[in-house]
Amino acid sequence: MKKNMKRWAGAALTCLLLSAGSASAQFSLGLQGGIAKSNLEGANNIYGGGVNLRVFPSEQFAVGLAAKTFTDGKEYSVGGQTLSHSGTLTPVTATIDLFLYDGVVRPYLGGDAGMYFSKYDTRFNGNRITETARRSHLGAAPRAGVIFSTGNVGIQLEGIYHVIFGNKNNSAQVGTADNVDFESTSKFYGVNLGLVFGLGKKK
Repeated sequence: MKKNMKRWAGAALTCLLLSAGSASAQFSLGLQGGIAKSNLEGANNIYGGGVNLRVFPSEQFAVGLAAKTFTDGKEYSVGGQTLSHSGTLTPVTATIDLFLYDGVVRPYLGGDAGMYFSKYDTRFNGNRITETARRSHLGAAPRAGVIFSTGNVGIQLEGIYHVIFGNKNNSAQVGTADNVDFESTSKFYGVNLGLVFGLGKKK
């Protein structure tokens, strides 16, 4: 599994470096916070944030890498006893963005694809009683948003829809591409707000 993970990460990094090799390429760094919610009825909101690095081979087109972490948790107190359940979901993805217009307002369409890692923890009165092994799944996320440019810094607002694919035989790790179950999915949608430093403008 680790070997395949390294291959996928290596392929994404190679694409990023090839794009960066262009003399006209520019970089941008984005910092985001967000809120998301599963499409299941009664699901709780989950909160998180992350970082993304983009390379602009041209003013309208960007490729990059992103990492985010979302957290969720519940706590129950009865008779002075406390039971808590918490979890984390961490997407690590390659990204692609197409900017529709240049200027102060820059709408764009984008997408992410990569690995979604999750882990859950249950504690009783602060003492861990169960902890799941880290799970990995392939996932993808179409996005649409707008960046309000203020010089070389922009304010970013976007909507995103995550689709996480299951693993065949309910295995904890995706391992190889042929273990992805495209018919078994979990979905959640969200809104991200952040800052972008460097907007891919050519000198």
